[in-house]
Amino acid sequence: MKISRRNFSTAILGSLVGVTGLGRVLGATATNKELDRFGGWKGRTFKATGFFRMQRDERWWLVTPEGNAFLSFGINHFEPDLFRQAYNREKWQQRLGVADLDDAAKFTPALRAWFLETCREYGFNTVGHHNALPVLNRPTPAVPYLQPIVFLDIPHWRPVVADANFQDVFAPEFVAHCERLATQIAAPLKDDPFLLGYVMTDCPLFTEEDCRERPDTIGGAQRAARIGFPRRLRNLGPAAPGKQAYVRTVRKLYRDRIEDFNTTYGTTFNSFDALAATADWRPHTELSNASETRDNVAFLHAVVDRYYRTAKEAIRRHDPNHLFIGDKLNGNTDAMDTVLPVTSRYTDVVLYQMYGRYETQQPGLDRWSKLAGKPLINGDAAFTMVTDTMPRPYGPVADNLTQRAQWTDEFFRRAFARPDFVGWHYCGLIDASQRVPRKQDRQHSGLLDGFGNPYPEIQHAIQASSAELYAIATRPR
Repeated sequence: MKISRRNFSTAILGSLVGVTGLGRVLGATATNKELDRFGGWKGRTFKATGFFRMQRDERWWLVTPEGNAFLSFGINHFEPDLFRQAYNREKWQQRLGVADLDDAAKFTPALRAWFLETCREYGFNTVGHHNALPVLNRPTPAVPYLQPIVFLDIPHWRPVVADANFQDVFAPEFVAHCERLATQIAAPLKDDPFLLGYVMTDCPLFTEEDCRERPDTIGGAQRAARIGFPRRLRNLGPAAPGKQAYVRTVRKLYRDRIEDFNTTYGTTFNSFDALAATADWRPHTELSNASETRDNVAFLHAVVDRYYRTAKEAIRRHDPNHLFIGDKLNGNTDAMDTVLPVTSRYTDVVLYQMYGRYETQQPGLDRWSKLAGKPLINGDAAFTMVTDTMPRPYGPVADNLTQRAQWTDEFFRRAFARPDFVGWHYCGLIDASQRVPRKQDRQHSGLLDGFGNPYPEIQHAIQASSAELYAIATRPR
């Protein structure tokens, strides 16, 4: 049923009658007795293993350590610095009851308590990507969470990414690097029942579209071009394992015919061994050259395969218990369609980021679900609007709060009704406006303003939809 804009707020408020804060803990049409301690729904039960896992019956589910069905409605961007800016510090001192926000012994537990209460109020049951886990998980975790483990520091949002960050994933040094991080991060968490799984880079720069010079896909400042894996590794010297892997890839593609390779690239190599011995032979890619594009994609597949295999093996050596979720892939570029055939061989779930209304995302969701055969989580998305302090917010821009609330409600209900959709992690918690120095180029709209005041229509929309999470997921189709 479609709800008119004028009647939307009334409809949302009506649906909340009889639903109170603690009675609707962590996102379900359920009382506390119908949810387990992880927020799992006891109305659908499976084998308990002591850790989160995946299960498929009529639809895909996450399963809690106690064996109950779980769908992940998470919140992102809980960043403590946003709460102690010059413009809002005094207000948060009052709200949290802390005289000095720089006193970690007082500020940290007060902020954690406020965050957990906010999760209960809105129905969030997961701590998503980009959150301050040292704050939230001390003394012990209280909400299921994702653990970042960044083996490759090549996120799409950083204005400059050094060429060296595109590491030679074929080299022994990369294996050792992954082993060190897994030892530091995964080993201590192997017995934590609240850990959902491990996530890696936030929208890594994989494809030429990811790497090209342009404004960010949705809002933001101009950014420089990045080199990417094919250009970086093919131009290394002969001793580099990545260069050797590139030569093996193109040698196979060209059936060991160096003359055909030379035709594509306008080169004069007398053998593939000569190509292997030559550094810096092609610093740029001609995007109009279809054969070069094909070669780069084929090699990128080899790179991503080695990266994922190495990363997963490192984690599994230290933690065999939790989900391997992998990178948050960029659904607003061609990254999903390009690398998902590779990454989905290793991951337990497809974690993607895509900003867009449901009808914009639906064709991709249909395609990616079929391609991967795995359930989907949108790991970072929301709807935004322009304000005086947020002239360039990240995300689809609504005309007003009512429309923003409508889009939020629509995406929640239509996405969670899909049998292949198991999570949405909302971006983000409080406004990150131009009043924050690091947000001058790009802003994020929150559920609350920078002083902690909720936007009522957004609040009501999320409360109403999260209260019906499991009803939406199990409604006959």
